[in-house]
Amino acid sequence: MLPKLIALQIKSGDSWFKEKNGNNIIFRGNNEHLEYWQNHSLPVIVVLYKDSENIAYWQAVNNNTIQRTQKGWKLLMPLDRKVESHAIEQLKKLSQKIISAREYTELSLQDVSHSQAKRYSAKILLNREFTKDDIIQVIKDVTNRLKNRAYYRNKQLEKLWQNKAAHVIWLYLYLSPEDYHNRANWICMTQWISKKLSPEFVPIQLEGETIDGDIVVKWNENCQEISRISRLYELPKEKFLDLMMKLADPIMEIVTQIENVINQYNSGEIDEARYMSLMSNFESKVTKLYFEATDIGSAPIECRDLSQQFQNLAAITHNLVLPFSDRGLKTWDKAARKNLVQMYLRDYHKELQKFDFEFEKIN
Repeated sequence: MLPKLIALQIKSGDSWFKEKNGNNIIFRGNNEHLEYWQNHSLPVIVVLYKDSENIAYWQAVNNNTIQRTQKGWKLLMPLDRKVESHAIEQLKKLSQKIISAREYTELSLQDVSHSQAKRYSAKILLNREFTKDDIIQVIKDVTNRLKNRAYYRNKQLEKLWQNKAAHVIWLYLYLSPEDYHNRANWICMTQWISKKLSPEFVPIQLEGETIDGDIVVKWNENCQEISRISRLYELPKEKFLDLMMKLADPIMEIVTQIENVINQYNSGEIDEARYMSLMSNFESKVTKLYFEATDIGSAPIECRDLSQQFQNLAAITHNLVLPFSDRGLKTWDKAARKNLVQMYLRDYHKELQKFDFEFEKIN
């Protein structure tokens, strides 16, 4: 068996033992050190050595053990976790990484060809811990594989480009599924353009690092920071669903009331003045709910599609009542308002079906 390595951060002296919480020693650090340790290629262990008693305590530094504070972070170091012979097996487990058999996963492939160029765009999830040089090797591999792919979005393009190499390839590489669902939070995007493509059909060229003379790589230096911040605002499933339904239920109830008012108006049960008054009242209520819906926090990855569909439902409902806002009343006449209401009601029921479908998927 090959030897396993860990990185030790050793602190010595009784001063490190002043702060305790129950059966734990409190070790505090700054964010700069934490970022360095968490990005280290080896598992990092903090060791506190107490000179007066000739005893050392240890704790791993990872997302499960650290606790964020206003000024930085802290690490709880159990008093029963001493550096002694029986700790060897625990330390071995920390140093043994279970690595995915696949370096990367092709999350999606889109045929974005047209009549003058065969073009592909792919989203790639990296399954392991990579250096930049490793990522560049993945980029080369995926780009070369895609050059001769035979996926086409329709028969016309298949007939046009079958048995021909691609002219343009775009890649978007992600470090985690969460980053992929955050859409723009790729670690890098790339572009390869065949030298055989006529200049007039060359797309806007990406600016970045050039590798192998013809692949351009644009690195997202803020990727990991964006990911860290996103995690801070991500809600657990139960909290997200609770907040969402507190808004979705009244939105759906209001649309039911709107449909009743429209039916009453069309049947002559209420006059124009009463109709406009009620619809304007709905507009103020829906606008308030709409803006609340845009600020409920980030959904967990399982609920991302549901969250997007909920936003669509809220937006369509807002569009439904916009003709009765102060601006809408100045913009559209009676006939235009009627047509808009009919159109957005149809759209609402389509989006509601999609919302119900996504809701069933996560239950």
